[in-house]
Amino acid sequence: MILVDVDKATVRRPDRPLFENLSVTVRSGDRLGVVGRNGSGKSTLLRILAGAGEPEEGIVRRGRDVRVGYLDQEPVLPVGTVREAVGQHWEAAAILEHLGMGPVAGDDVSTLSGGQTKRVALARVLVSEVDLLVLDEPTNHLDLPAIEQLEEALESYDGALLLVTHDRRLLENVRLDARWNVDNGVVTEFLGHTAPKGNNR
Repeated sequence: MILVDVDKATVRRPDRPLFENLSVTVRSGDRLGVVGRNGSGKSTLLRILAGAGEPEEGIVRRGRDVRVGYLDQEPVLPVGTVREAVGQHWEAAAILEHLGMGPVAGDDVSTLSGGQTKRVALARVLVSEVDLLVLDEPTNHLDLPAIEQLEEALESYDGALLLVTHDRRLLENVRLDARWNVDNGVVTEFLGHTAPKGNNR
């Protein structure tokens, strides 16, 4: 089943086109790592696929009732406590503990540092029931034990996964079908079966 289909998308920056005529598809069960240099457009591509942004030109089609969990590089949490942001159930409490945020579960999210906010946002998306999990640099602000917990969570997750990270260890330790390399407006697939369609600039 197709979850998201991007057809001939264009996104420009003042000094250059980020993408031109880019087409990619994400299907049920795809597990994709997205790599590339800083500023190459990885985060923009993820925002479009997650539904958090739209291309200037092109069409984005989404599967009916597809649920998406999205971790932005700079997430914004809902007003309230950490516990309220992540959930009151035991799974939420467990993931907060694993990510080192258990001691502040009762604190207001407005008191959190940037790193703490990222951890809480990660916990929030990991406990959500979604068809597509889109994570932009999830290991930022995580120590090694927390990264190991993230790896376990991603290994047990059976939906589609899109993962941007510079953490080579995470890319190697999490089961992926393919990697997309984003460079100069072109997305190139390697390592697996899921190839982006016509993406010539």
